[in-house]
Amino acid sequence: MGTDRLEAAPIGAHHLPVESFLVRGNDFLFAGCEEVFVMSAPHTHSQIEFNYVLSGAITYLHDGREARIGAGDLALLWGAIPHRTVEVAPGTRYVCIYLPLEVFLAAPIGETLRAVVLEGGLVVAADPMRFEPESLRRMRAEWLATGDRRLRDLIAAEVVLLLRRLDVTGWRDLLAGAHHEGRAVAGAMPPKILEMTRFIAEHGHEAITVADVARAASLHPNYAMTRFRAGLGMTVAHYILRHRMMAAQTLLLSTRKDLAAIAFETGFGSVSQFHRSFRRYFSCTPASFRRHMRPALPA
Repeated sequence: MGTDRLEAAPIGAHHLPVESFLVRGNDFLFAGCEEVFVMSAPHTHSQIEFNYVLSGAITYLHDGREARIGAGDLALLWGAIPHRTVEVAPGTRYVCIYLPLEVFLAAPIGETLRAVVLEGGLVVAADPMRFEPESLRRMRAEWLATGDRRLRDLIAAEVVLLLRRLDVTGWRDLLAGAHHEGRAVAGAMPPKILEMTRFIAEHGHEAITVADVARAASLHPNYAMTRFRAGLGMTVAHYILRHRMMAAQTLLLSTRKDLAAIAFETGFGSVSQFHRSFRRYFSCTPASFRRHMRPALPA
C-alpha cells in the first residue's frame, strides 16, 4: 500500500455509556455524567483512559480481574485491555479523559509507569490529595463550553501534566501481583506493535508505507496489519495519518512554512493529498486553520 492510500476519517471511543465530547484531530475525549452505569459486557478502545471519581465508587473488571476505585481516586488504564464496570455505588459521578495512545507513548514519564499501563495494570495515584476535583471539573466544563482550539490545546497540555504529576508523586498498580514477569497478559501491547509505533514515531514524516512499518518489526504486511488493528483498534495507515496530522498542525501553528513544504515534510506525496486529508480530518483546509489560529504571525 502506497502513501496515496493513507487516508481515513477521524476516530473516537465507542460504546461509552456517558455524554462524550470529541475534539477531532487529536482524539482527546472528555466524558462526564450524572450517573455511572454498569456495563453489560467488556469494551475496548485505543486510548489511554483517566478516571477521576468525584463521588461514590466503581468496581472494574479489567483483563478479567477486579479492582475498585473510590471518591478522590485518579485511575489510569489502557483501553485496549478489555474492561467494564461491574458494580457502581449509588450517586457515583466521575470525569473520564481519553488520552491518544501516541501522546502517552511520547509523554516524558518513567518507563516503569508506561510499561505497567501497557501490560494491563490499573494504576491509581498513591496520594489522591495531589489532584483537585475542582480542576477536573473546570477542565471538563471548559472543554464542553469552548470551540477555541487554543483553549483546548491548553487543556490537552494540562492532561499531560496530570500524567506527569501522577508519575512524579507516586502511584500503585491495583492489580499488582496478579501479573508478573513471564506471564503473557491478555490484551497487552505486544512488542511487535511497540516496534511498529516506534518506527512510525521516528519515520512518519517520511514517505513510508505499511510494508515499511511491517518490515521494521520483521512481519509480513498482512499479518502486521492484522496484529496492529487488533492491538490498537485502528489500521496502520490510520495511525500514520494521525501522526502526520498532528505534525502538520504543529508546523502550521509554529512556522511560516508554505503548505507545499509542510505537505512534504509531514510525508504526503502532494499538496493536493495533504489538503484533502487535512480537510477530512479537521473539517477545514490547512490555510483556513492557520488563518483562524494565527491571524497575524510575528515578523
